[in-house]
Amino acid sequence: MTALLWHLGVLAAAAVLAAVIVRRIPVPPPEPPAPPPASDGPETSDRAFATARWWEHRLASARDDPQRFRTRVQPRLAEITAERLRRRHGTAGPGRAEEILGPDLYELLTAPVTAVPTRAELARLLTRIEEI
Repeated sequence: MTALLWHLGVLAAAAVLAAVIVRRIPVPPPEPPAPPPASDGPETSDRAFATARWWEHRLASARDDPQRFRTRVQPRLAEITAERLRRRHGTAGPGRAEEILGPDLYELLTAPVTAVPTRAELARLLTRIEEI
């Protein structure tokens, strides 16, 4: 009987030792998921439509409210324009930017808005941003 207890004790100690050793083995972190493949299929066009709807909603909500235009639309237009200036002209400085943009577009992007531009004015200024 003592021999049986002795064997069970050794077996239990071996199991505990094996569990401790296994827990000390480092486990590599899981690999991050791969980005979705870029495609020009429906997913890309859905994203473009979603972006267009986002802009439409943002412009509509700021149509009659200069404060909303100043906080929602103006910063995004300024970001887009600054990025285009950096990519196409290699500049982000205000002096050169004003020269490239022209005084009316530069003022829309930098000065506090007191009145929301009309649709025609905004369309003209957006076309100017696209031409940069």
